[in-house]
Amino acid sequence: MLTLLVIQGPDKGRRYELPDAPAMLGRDSRQIPLTDNTVSRKHCELHPMEGKWVLLDMGSANGTFINGTRVERKYELKLGDQIRIGRTLMVFGAQPGISRTSSGSVKLAGEEAGMDSAIMHTMPSNEDSMVLAVPEPAAAAMTNLRLLYQLGATLGSSFDVDQVLDVVMDLVFEHIKADRGIILLVDEKRNELIPKVVRSREEGNGGKSADNAPATTDATPRIHASRTIINHVMRSGEGVLSSNAMTDQRFSKGKSVHNLGIRSAICVPIKARKMDAKSPGEDILGVIYIDSSVKNYTYSPDQLRLLTTIGLQAGLAMQNAKLYRAHVQAERLAAVGETTAALSHSIKNILQALRGGADVVEIGLRNGNVEQAKKGWDIVDRNLEKIFSLTTNLLAYSKERQPRLELVQLRSIVEDCLELVANSANQREVMVVADIDPDMPALPMDPDGIHQVVMNLLSNALDAVKPGDGLVHIIGRWDESARQAVLEVIDNGGGIAETMMPHVFELFHSTKGNRGTGLGLAVARKIVDEHEGSISVKSNPRDGTTFTVRLPVYHAGLADPSQTHGPRA
Repeated sequence: MLTLLVIQGPDKGRRYELPDAPAMLGRDSRQIPLTDNTVSRKHCELHPMEGKWVLLDMGSANGTFINGTRVERKYELKLGDQIRIGRTLMVFGAQPGISRTSSGSVKLAGEEAGMDSAIMHTMPSNEDSMVLAVPEPAAAAMTNLRLLYQLGATLGSSFDVDQVLDVVMDLVFEHIKADRGIILLVDEKRNELIPKVVRSREEGNGGKSADNAPATTDATPRIHASRTIINHVMRSGEGVLSSNAMTDQRFSKGKSVHNLGIRSAICVPIKARKMDAKSPGEDILGVIYIDSSVKNYTYSPDQLRLLTTIGLQAGLAMQNAKLYRAHVQAERLAAVGETTAALSHSIKNILQALRGGADVVEIGLRNGNVEQAKKGWDIVDRNLEKIFSLTTNLLAYSKERQPRLELVQLRSIVEDCLELVANSANQREVMVVADIDPDMPALPMDPDGIHQVVMNLLSNALDAVKPGDGLVHIIGRWDESARQAVLEVIDNGGGIAETMMPHVFELFHSTKGNRGTGLGLAVARKIVDEHEGSISVKSNPRDGTTFTVRLPVYHAGLADPSQTHGPRA
């Protein structure tokens, strides 16, 4: 089975199994999809040709490199070749004949299935169970140390239990010869062992994967694991090396071991410290079980020590993943609480204003006073606009999305925003002027998103200036050297306190007291970030405040679908 193992980049730790057909590498690939945004949508192709694999670059912007050299046309791959595309580094390798098997095909068996194994050697599983506990050849010691270093480095960045288990089993099959491997975890609700990862080394079918195999059928033979061994490991917490040759009645009749289904097996616990500080100790989270036909391989105590250490590493990684999930969940709950409190406060203020305006309208209508009713309706109208703005900002902040890029004139967006705030500015006797560079080119941007950014900045500026004496100045210019459009929103208000400056773009942090929601600037920064731009602020009490937005002219999806984020190689 030929594979690509990602050792650097956003997809680090993932292993892709190559099909027996041409395979595309890229962000839009179905066979080998990558999340690295410096990789083109269709970056390069792998083709099987007469028993060999050939790599073809598809004219990608950032290029394809094999062992540090850029591929110009095509390259015939060899096992161990390193392939770099964008920030992603992969190794072209092989796992001959290994397949993933449905967990439904696993059965814990005993004497009735010839699996009543005799325990030949045990190994205590604790932090002192080092893989170099006894003298062994230097080459083997270095190999084992490299394996443990590789395992620790890979698991250190894994925060998903399923991914941890896949990595562990992949490494076990690469470095410890096994015909079959099973990782079983304890189901806390049912208090029983459940198979989570199953591998088998296939013979004669080319090693095709059976990742999503259905439940066991007559065509899918069961994989038996020794109930005796697994129960002993779960009870004692120690690793076990065993063989069923000692108790097999057929063996006592003098038949050749090589003609019988006699197996050598290793089973070790997956351990982790208890999270409850009140009851210190260790929990056995599950077991790693591997076996091999004696005619293929017989395990030694040295390999038992190695697998025992791997079990400890796996337990530590699983505990880290659980702690990470618990931390994320706690942060999510805290964010939900903060959001609920902030929104409830803002909505309550708006509703109180709406109720007050509605009361004024009602009194005016009851007394036949049209002027009084009109004043009440103005209050209602202003607060309806506030709740519309609050809802729009909340939707924009809460939803992750890619901007819908179009070539748009920034002047048209600014002019539309000025029309919308004109009535409010006139009522407060505030002057709003715009000065947009007439030579500014059309830019790739999401018009709805940038419209919302400009409206939020204008609303903040209008709130910051004094009625009757306020000035809001919008400047738009083209920075030719940086290939960027620069938009500045300048007001002559009282400025922002120095202590508040680090928190200006924080969610729900407002300098307006009860009049603000703390959403506008946070949403503006999020939308600008989605455009790969930047937003900054300068302020002092004498000169007011200036918000500066910079928007780049280049974007990946506008012209050529094969174009890529980031610098060209």
